[in-house]
Amino acid sequence: MSSHETHPMSISREVSLEQARSAGYSHRATKVTQARAKAQRTKLDQEEHVRQQQKATHEQEEREEDTKPQALQARRRARMTVQRAIDDYLDDHVGGNHSNKTLEWHRTALGLFQAYLENGREITLVGEIDSPDISAWFTYLRKTPGARGKMRNERTIQTYARSARAFFHWLVRQGTITDNPFARVAFPKVGKPLIKTISDEEFERLLLACAPPNEDGLFAERATVRNRAILWLFYDSGIRLSELIHLRLEDFDRKHGLITVKGKGSKERRIALGQNCLRNLLHYLDRHRPDARELDEWGSLGEDHVFLAETRKPLTKNGVTLLFARLKKRSGITGKRISPHIFRHTFAIRYLKLGKDPFSLQELLGHEDMATVKLYMHMNDEDIQEQKRKYSPGDHLPASIPGPRETRRRGYKPADQKK
Repeated sequence: MSSHETHPMSISREVSLEQARSAGYSHRATKVTQARAKAQRTKLDQEEHVRQQQKATHEQEEREEDTKPQALQARRRARMTVQRAIDDYLDDHVGGNHSNKTLEWHRTALGLFQAYLENGREITLVGEIDSPDISAWFTYLRKTPGARGKMRNERTIQTYARSARAFFHWLVRQGTITDNPFARVAFPKVGKPLIKTISDEEFERLLLACAPPNEDGLFAERATVRNRAILWLFYDSGIRLSELIHLRLEDFDRKHGLITVKGKGSKERRIALGQNCLRNLLHYLDRHRPDARELDEWGSLGEDHVFLAETRKPLTKNGVTLLFARLKKRSGITGKRISPHIFRHTFAIRYLKLGKDPFSLQELLGHEDMATVKLYMHMNDEDIQEQKRKYSPGDHLPASIPGPRETRRRGYKPADQKK
């Protein structure tokens, strides 16, 4: 065999080695391909899982947005400052059914509340307020004097509490908070007030006091007639001070003896006047209210308010307040505050005593509900006890009921036998 010839066995081994190498390469390639395919499938699975999670989260957010829109916003709004919330609350109540006096009352009460939260509890955010903070505020109000240096009574604290309660109800309606901390607070309670009224004799003394002492002439007579017309209108209609000073000539229906009153929230109501009141009002308007010529001389031409001051300008709240202070001093009445509101109480209680129904009284007074009217229905303790004696069930039984017919008690005499 030539040296250049290849041995068959050698060729066979080379072929086997080549085949083995090829098989190895093929196996490794297959494994690489399988690994790549597996990695691709894993990546696709992960991407699909992420998409499913995102879809589920989006659907959950949509469900929450559809079912609880306020709850989603509450977490953000709870971070609102107390001062900002109070400002928004007051802005929301400007106009509508709320008078300027009501807004001032809320501004005072909530201002005290905000100052206490910030200085006494280190709370500045709405979401930080809890029921113990509100209860602690009530305690603080009881233990500290007010702006005039006097200790606050429980009725004053109750009025502040009513303002705070209305504020928290508003926060819930707005979605600023979902849990109302005021709902878990014991509301300050006070007894029913003893409503004071003006007696017939006191009313007569006030009418006599309308005449300025040691004065006569046209202006003194004019002041007397005007002041008496004011007293009669308060006494006979029960209107508020703010309603009286805003009465205009067009609000008075001469033909039917009616006045149209613009009450709280710009709500109008009509009130019929009695003959005595009507006579005094017409006497003032027709004979003593400044006429057009006089108003022109004073630069008030076209002034159509019913009651005018000495300056020929509309009478103000302060002017009426000073008038009542002078009338009280001249009349010598003591033991009660003489104000337009005591005339309102007097009108309400006399109206009920005359047998009128409380529902028509509610309309005449311009109240939205019966809560205040119920106070008038209780009247005062003396009236209640006298009515009880007059209509005692035991005194209306048949005479045949056994027992003594008369029992005289020392120191007591029925009202109809008093002289």
